Amino acid sequence: MQFKIKYLEKKTNYEQKLTIDTDVAAIMLGHMHRLNDESQVWMLTGTGNNLRYVNLTKIYEKLGESICRSLPGLHAITGCDYNPSFFRKAKLKPYKILKKYVEFQQAFMKFGDSKIIEDNIEQQDLYNVIQSFICYLYNVENINDVDAARLQIFIDSYTVSDVNEAFNRKKLRNFDASSLPPCKSELLQQFLRENYICCIWNNAHLKNPTTYEPVNNGWILENDEYHFKWFEGDQLPNYVSESLKTVSEAGEEDDVDNDEFREWSSSDDENENVNINDDNEKDF
Repeated sequence: MQFKIKYLEKKTNYEQKLTIDTDVAAIMLGHMHRLNDESQVWMLTGTGNNLRYVNLTKIYEKLGESICRSLPGLHAITGCDYNPSFFRKAKLKPYKILKKYVEFQQAFMKFGDSKIIEDNIEQQDLYNVIQSFICYLYNVENINDVDAARLQIFIDSYTVSDVNEAFNRKKLRNFDASSLPPCKSELLQQFLRENYICCIWNNAHLKNPTTYEPVNNGWILENDEYHFKWFEGDQLPNYVSESLKTVSEAGEEDDVDNDEFREWSSSDDENENVNINDDNEKDF
């Protein structure tokens, strides 16, 4: 679509109408700076009897180039057809953060650049900024490390106000892990997927948007199908896994002891009944 628009605008001034899709709006706004000033782009939105056309050119003029060019990256990492969203974070709050901080706008504009794939230093620098953005999204603005943010959110929820205060195990059992930001390992894979998606979106005006493959960019190939690569390494730290294993084994031992106790208790009851019956027979 962007390739078609870019090709047509070289020939004449025109109005191009686009169909309904959030991806289309974000991608098109990210490309508006490539069009000449006399181009008019409209988007059809709504359903049923509420269909209407929205002038994307006017939106671009209102928001400005910096915000519009950063929208594809923002849309890709906060949830699109090819990347999962952050639970209950939607789009409005991320957009407000983006609009407020130029640093984040500049970071999202870098997505899709081949340097982010090929240069580990460039990738890590951008990833650090995105970590900071995610921390803002989860209301821990003073932290720029998602693992530290996860710990801080947990501490804020469960730190006791007094050393003598009893620990509330029931409250801990009801803790919603989805309220935490993703850990570094998981966020990195989402970050890599976002960059790959933007490689295609931000170069959609080209005949061949990208030569890179999804593998090693947030996806894995299994049986000729691409699947999300959720994280690298262990799912849990070793000491946590060992602790859970110890608790599980202890629970199994308790179950065995309880089963044996029930068997012995049942056996004693049977013996007692037999003795009572024997005594009764003797009386007769």
